[in-house]
Amino acid sequence: MEKFEMIKKLGDGAYGTVFAALHKQTGELVAIKKLNQRCSSLQQCLSLPEVQSLSKLNHPNIVQLKEVIAQYSSAYFVFEYMQSSLNDLIETKRQTGFTEDEIRNICYQMFQGLASMHKTGYFHRDMKPENVLVKEGAVKIGDLGSAKEIDSPPPYTDYVTTLWYRAPEVMLRSDRYCPKVDMWAMGAIMAELFSLQPLFPGRSDADQIFKICSVIGRPTLGSWRNGLLLARQMNYQFPQTDGFGLSAMIPTASESAIKLISSLCSWDPSARPTAADALKHPFFVGNYHVPSLGDKIISCLRRILLFPCSCDTSDLVVNCF
Repeated sequence: MEKFEMIKKLGDGAYGTVFAALHKQTGELVAIKKLNQRCSSLQQCLSLPEVQSLSKLNHPNIVQLKEVIAQYSSAYFVFEYMQSSLNDLIETKRQTGFTEDEIRNICYQMFQGLASMHKTGYFHRDMKPENVLVKEGAVKIGDLGSAKEIDSPPPYTDYVTTLWYRAPEVMLRSDRYCPKVDMWAMGAIMAELFSLQPLFPGRSDADQIFKICSVIGRPTLGSWRNGLLLARQMNYQFPQTDGFGLSAMIPTASESAIKLISSLCSWDPSARPTAADALKHPFFVGNYHVPSLGDKIISCLRRILLFPCSCDTSDLVVNCF
């Protein structure tokens, strides 16, 4: 670590603390993650899931791991430096919002990264705006601490993905899920880029499922038979609601964007497109409409009614105009 000069702390995560650092010889700016987990040797560091996955993933839309260092029982991951996260970018857009072309560009890069990751045999399991990094127009998937091999044997833990982006099959304790959990998260992230508000801001697993039902309606035997079986095993009953619909929640989105988000946020994982399929969706061709002011006002009123405790209503009204 002596060859690096620590500049500033960038943030803390579940798996460690990230710093901006300067390589003393080359002058290169990098990001260094110091893991919370202690490592007794370099070999132990190299066996960690994040290192195992990133060592096999080489794609422009996945953050690059440059070096692994084991020193004084601590592990350090040296990454390429990215300016900020997608979450930070969303915060800077609170007043102006994203154009649909900007959203299209961001999501296309994310789907490219996921398509490569899934093809290589891994899925992320913790897709959220904080784990997507941006720099000068480039968008890269980061923080693969929860990544898992697709072919790894069950059971899988149900504590993955931040609650707002967690797929329903995970909340219903499915002991085997698949890369389609990343697709569900992508649907929620896409919607958030349009509205600048989380689509499903739940406070617990039960409240999260209620928020989902309030938007897309409850699942049925026809739409997700296995989900009803999972719920029955937990003695859980879905709320009896048909939902407001995605168009009401994000009226600024074009018809093709709504269709893509709807497919990504399908109750049944098998009904969600793969990342590779999503890249071929008409949304990325660019057909969209400009919503009316009335559409925006109706959407804001519905969000206030639907999520009274989790939204700043003054912000919602301001953002309508």
